Amino acid sequence: MRTVLVLVLALVASGPALGDETRNGAAREFLSRIRGAPELQAFLDGFIAEALRSDPALARVRLRAAVLDLTDPEAPGLASHEGQTPIYPASVVKFVSLIAAYAFQEQGRLRIDPSLDRELGEMIRVSSNRATQRVFERLTDATPGPALSAAEYAAFRERRLAVERWLQGLGIDDLHTVNPTYDGGDISGREDQFLRDPGVPGALPGFGTDFKNRTGMTADGTVELLALLARGLVLSPSDTERVRERMKRDSAAQRHLAARIAGGAERVGGLEVHAKSGTWGPIYADAGLVRAPSEREFAIAVYTEGRPPYRGDFIADLTEALARRLLAPGAESRSRPSVDPDPR
Repeated sequence: MRTVLVLVLALVASGPALGDETRNGAAREFLSRIRGAPELQAFLDGFIAEALRSDPALARVRLRAAVLDLTDPEAPGLASHEGQTPIYPASVVKFVSLIAAYAFQEQGRLRIDPSLDRELGEMIRVSSNRATQRVFERLTDATPGPALSAAEYAAFRERRLAVERWLQGLGIDDLHTVNPTYDGGDISGREDQFLRDPGVPGALPGFGTDFKNRTGMTADGTVELLALLARGLVLSPSDTERVRERMKRDSAAQRHLAARIAGGAERVGGLEVHAKSGTWGPIYADAGLVRAPSEREFAIAVYTEGRPPYRGDFIADLTEALARRLLAPGAESRSRPSVDPDPR
């Protein structure tokens, strides 16, 4: 099996010329080797239990978290807390559209022209929902507009599943990424039809609304996709680095990230973070990759949901603890930076 995997990884490194089935096969093979990591699970369980005891605000919310240890490329190890329970991910979902754009370009389904390149930048850099809507429109060829007849809606609905079907080809079936993000008041008639459609498989039902088909992601599925990015199993090497660069986060320069993954990594020092955070109503979330200069790495995803919403340091605290355990044991602690409010 190891010889076969090495051969497949060598083929993946060849880039866009690689057939979709070969790339998908390599991705599925990697995901099939993910196993529960008992020691890491015990560490995560203990950390969460202590955090719930010491942080009353955290104890009032629904928490989902997952970490995938990639430090041993032969044996990716998973630990999670409610990791298979879907949740609305807020702006975290935008990193999925980012990867999909480069994947679709490699497949010849899309061209990242200067206009789309700007939209991708705004979608990730400033978390623009309008830019995300335009990116998603390009990914799915499902143009917003007035409500549609039954036949026209059926075709629209089919196109809106493009990103989710791409993920399923990779072997990830618990990321329901069929909608962009919205500011409010910017949902067109046909998008409203789609959001109200109760028959779309994998949908996350709305709470207190008629929207029965919301975007939903699991923490486990999130770290799996991040791991495929980290291992070069979803994009060519050059596009992998382009996506990483767009997702690069530095809490020293972006103070609103001090309580997120980037802030936790900054306390350890010398680490790179490639992540996307999300904040909306009851949701406070972040997901990303944390990498040491040695290229040892782990993927982490944390979603919290509560009313009142959580806005504490749990994500940064957990990231710091994991980084010290997996990447930099014995590193001296750094003082925590101050946190600026972040609307995203």
